[in-house]
This record gives sequence, structure tokens and C-alpha cells, in this order.
Amino acid sequence: MKMRPARPLDAARLAYIESTQPMSAHWGEKGMAGEIANAASRIWCWEEDGEIVGFLALRLAAGFCEILNLAVLPAACRKGIGFRLLSHALRNVRESGGTAVTLEVNVRNHPAIALYTKAGLTETGRREKFYDGKDDALIMGADL
Repeated sequence: MKMRPARPLDAARLAYIESTQPMSAHWGEKGMAGEIANAASRIWCWEEDGEIVGFLALRLAAGFCEILNLAVLPAACRKGIGFRLLSHALRNVRESGGTAVTLEVNVRNHPAIALYTKAGLTETGRREKFYDGKDDALIMGADL
């Protein structure tokens, strides 16, 4: 088990992982490659037995962090990987001078909301019918 930054060759694997989670951002391989190349982006990968099983993507600019995408393979879910990725990312952001974090999550994504709440994020707002004109987006955030 190890955490590491994403590399350009990881884009296809990360796209596959997000495709297994219906409520992830679904950037696809091209979108993943673009985020890996983006200087403001950081993508952390969790590996088990040499294979990436989960990732977290964020952007950090002017001390402000936005969590953009988080996914773990279904077979690896409920093992604390998401929390370890999130904890590592937030610690890294703090060490880099970040002072606040925000994200949006589908109100029906109860496991993700529980994860973010466990990490200390709280509801700061909502975007009505944000997802496909149906589901609200819950805005969550915290000071770091």
C-alpha cells in the first residue's frame, strides 16, 4: 500500500477507476491527462500490490483548494482508502500554504458526504438541480 502523485501514464487507469463509480466526475482519459498536466492540479493515487485502486484530484490556487474528483474501485471500497487519500491531500494542501477547502457532492452520494463530514468538512450551500437538472449539489468546505 502506498500513496503517490499521479503520472501521465496513469491517465487510463484513473479513467477506468472513475468509470466504476457512477457519481464520480467522469473526466475520461483525456480529461485525466489534462488534470495531471495542469500545474494547479494535484492527483494522489493509492496503490495496492502495484495497482492503483483509488485517487483524489484537487486544484490549489492562491491558498484555496477545490476537491474535484475522488474514486475508489468497488472491490477496494469501505477499507478507508478514500479517507486516507483525503487526509493526505488536506495535509499536503495545508503544508503548501492552503487555508481553505471546498467541494461539491451529489446530495444522494451518502458515502461521500459521510467521508467528507468525517474529515471535518461541513455544508456551506447547495446548488439546486445541479446534476442533470435533477439532483442538488451539496457544497461542503472547511478552513485549514
